[in-house]
Amino acid sequence: MKTIIPIFIVSLALVSCDRQERAEIQEDARELAKDVKESATELTKEVKDATNYEANKLKLKGTWHETKGKLKQKYAELTEDDLLYEEGKEDELYGRLQKRLGKSREEVEKIIEEQ
Repeated sequence: MKTIIPIFIVSLALVSCDRQERAEIQEDARELAKDVKESATELTKEVKDATNYEANKLKLKGTWHETKGKLKQKYAELTEDDLLYEEGKEDELYGRLQKRLGKSREEVEKIIEEQ
């Protein structure tokens, strides 16, 4: 509904304008459409990131002991304190792993996901 109103207004404006004004209005409409598309793409990415984050939280909660053992085998430098999981403090866990492994948040999430 929100996008229909600007399109309707643009249509009305086009009817009552000369050729130069129509071209300017059409260019403005194209820019607006481009901005809307970019915003939609950005929001889609944010939703995907949030969904992945929630999925990783569930995986941590459900199989953490198994995942923790695999991480200790693969990364000998990880200590029990590094791998301490407390529900609701997943961000702290990721932060400790990032610091110890020298990796980004995305890389740490991928490592955990692969276990």
